[in-house]
Amino acid sequence: MLVGPQYHHLRFFFSMRFEHEGHEKMRSELHRNQVTDVQTVDENLRDAAYHEAGHVVVARFLGLTVREVEIEEDGSGRADISPGEHLPLVDQIAVCVAGIEAQELFNCPMHDHAALGDYRKVGVLLAGLTDAESYECRQAGYLRALQILKSRLPEIEAVADQLLKQRRIALL
Repeated sequence: MLVGPQYHHLRFFFSMRFEHEGHEKMRSELHRNQVTDVQTVDENLRDAAYHEAGHVVVARFLGLTVREVEIEEDGSGRADISPGEHLPLVDQIAVCVAGIEAQELFNCPMHDHAALGDYRKVGVLLAGLTDAESYECRQAGYLRALQILKSRLPEIEAVADQLLKQRRIALL
């Protein structure tokens, strides 16, 4: 079983391959079907809440402004975070992967196509680097996110709890 950096490296590789091969239709069908099972809805909301809370907590820690965050019954979500181009590359990657790391910390499973947008953003950030440089930066970004998240567990739980209650919160 792969864990930690090895798992993320393979997941990143396959998500980029999925994107490259043009499976947009398949991906759009994942979110098109309405979710009706109560247990599935609750699980999806919990997973999305912790994922988005991870992004929010790391972004705030790094001095970025989070304007709004929301989650949906299908497990999707979004966080409106100010641009971070001024941050070091490793910190930009940390913001992108913070949701994935938060889900792992709080034992929230990810479905096969979760976090594709996050992986795509990381791919854009790493464009032009060699494979070795890309790997090194990704690993450093995952570790940075994990360090920040582990130091702020109560804050992640508070944001996730608020998201579960309200589904959308303005943070300004």
